[in-house]
Amino acid sequence: MHQVSAKEKWSYGVGAMGQNLVYGLMTFLLMVFYTDVLGISAVFVGTLFLLVRIWDALLDPVIAVIVDRIHTRWGKFRPFILAGGILVSILTVLCLYAPDFSPAMKITYVIITYALWNTAYALFDVPFWSLAPAMTSDPIERTKVIAIAKMLGIIGGVVAGGASLPIINAIGNGNASKGYFWTAVIFAALCILFTIILFRNTKEHIYEVKPEHESLKASLNVVLKNKPLLILTLAGLFTGTSLILKQTVTLYYVRYNLGNEGLFTAFSLSSMLFMLLAIGIMPRISAKFGKKKTFIAGGIICITANVLFFFGQSDQILFLFAMNAISMFGVGFSIVLAASMQADTIEYAQWKTGKRSESIVTAVGTFNGKIGTAIAGAVAGYGLTLFDYSPNVTQSDTALTGINLMMSIIPAMGIVLSIVIISFYDLSEKKYAEIVADLKA
Repeated sequence: MHQVSAKEKWSYGVGAMGQNLVYGLMTFLLMVFYTDVLGISAVFVGTLFLLVRIWDALLDPVIAVIVDRIHTRWGKFRPFILAGGILVSILTVLCLYAPDFSPAMKITYVIITYALWNTAYALFDVPFWSLAPAMTSDPIERTKVIAIAKMLGIIGGVVAGGASLPIINAIGNGNASKGYFWTAVIFAALCILFTIILFRNTKEHIYEVKPEHESLKASLNVVLKNKPLLILTLAGLFTGTSLILKQTVTLYYVRYNLGNEGLFTAFSLSSMLFMLLAIGIMPRISAKFGKKKTFIAGGIICITANVLFFFGQSDQILFLFAMNAISMFGVGFSIVLAASMQADTIEYAQWKTGKRSESIVTAVGTFNGKIGTAIAGAVAGYGLTLFDYSPNVTQSDTALTGINLMMSIIPAMGIVLSIVIISFYDLSEKKYAEIVADLKA
């Protein structure tokens, strides 16, 4: 089994950081930008997020099949990562630009740029996470590669969540449109730089030539026979929905429930740092207790903290900070382990069907993540409308309660469902080792 060099591991992680800089910027701020800066209704934004992200998710398997069929001198995945990273960076800037258009033209611009952004992100994301399994088949090495990528990715999210609003306010100086645009330019430039570092310093060490005639149907058949992957997909759907929903409404919560937008940076930083802590200690814990048990334990921590968060009062700032951070600590285990466990199912698929199909297996993981993101965006948009949210004014008690529910109880319910589903996952470390040995025989 190939041992991945430190340079490769950290270069891959730097690429994840760049990816999360733009993804985090869009996740944390795009809905607020649309509703509070462009003046678009929350229900329209929720519908847009739902429909476009479903399109994005459906696109993933198609991109996966294309990637699996194309081989270049630079490998299968790295050229797509480079092209996708550059495209998604440019489109991030366009998405966070406020054009001086009529209302109808503004809506058209938003639909087109957001749809293109999601298409470009699919081109970036599917090969990105397909690269990790192609770097090594050693489960311990693979977990380290993914853990570093997730850790640096979280740092990218920390910067996006913690630094973006101060940068927007500093650059904009009262002009929100200007602040959002130039902040997007800065983050996009960093994403392109970090993607180039990944492209130059990583290699694909596990290489399988695909028959050119392999159809989408044949590739999907690999998925349908992969029971562990299907279980992970469903569990990941609820985990991802819960996480993205919290991130989407965080700025609304600190701005209206706590009445202090300035807390957004500290609120986001504290939660992301606790997630980083979880990612840092996760490999040792999962090595001792197993991935499945660690996943469930993290979920229980997250649920408990979210429920306690709901009952916190607006003047109990430290308590609210702590509960939010602890909930993110818990979900940090689940996020990394889901990616590592998903990578393990690639060898399971190869053992079961004779086809490795990294991209299609990875696409299933990104598919459910994007469906979760679509649901989270819709819940946020429809929830704000249902609870009578109005932008840039003092909110009613109903609106404040709704925002609180979307920050705590609703995400907790999603994590409960993910734990129930993951309990049926049966690809243990022992079974995986036997499969790898059998494949090498």
